[in-house]
Amino acid sequence: MRPRGSRNASYDKRRAELLERLTLRLCNRETGWPTMRELAAAANCSVSTLSHYFGRRGDVVRAVLHHIAVGTEDQLAATRMPEGPFEASVHAAAGRAAAALHDPAIARMLAMGLIEALSASVLGPSFLGTMLDPFVAALAERLDVHVAAGEMRPVDTRMAAMDIISPILLAALHQRELGGAGCNPLDAAAHATHVADGFVAAYAKR
Repeated sequence: MRPRGSRNASYDKRRAELLERLTLRLCNRETGWPTMRELAAAANCSVSTLSHYFGRRGDVVRAVLHHIAVGTEDQLAATRMPEGPFEASVHAAAGRAAAALHDPAIARMLAMGLIEALSASVLGPSFLGTMLDPFVAALAERLDVHVAAGEMRPVDTRMAAMDIISPILLAALHQRELGGAGCNPLDAAAHATHVADGFVAAYAKR
């Protein structure tokens, strides 16, 4: 007999299966903003089943954001680690960020999280905590190493990290989710180099 309050053996497996289907549906914006009923249909379950595993719609979105974040651990680890001296490391970080943010699957996930967070302010902290702030913090750790080495001016590295991530994020949304690639194309690699050049010029310790 199971202890009272414990989950049955298939609970986590079933929840993981539902999360995979829910992630696909939430990231497919072509079919519109999904209701709880539509999410349940996409997950091939009833609304009551969805509520049992996750709670309300906002809880579903939070669970999906966390599910996505689990898959970014390798990217975060790579972002933390300096790659050569300051200038080379900044260019590598900017290039890495651009490659990730311009990836179609990642761009869809990011746009989904942003749309959901802007649509319901209570989801804002969840979006920041899973999809944005961890990367800002990881990049700040990289920059801390360069400050300690005397290669970068001693500044608030979290603010400085935003100077790299923000323009690259905006460019990725501009090109992919907002259709800029069709009406006003931008070379993602060249833009990342431009951002890195400006950052090095502003922050290198002379």
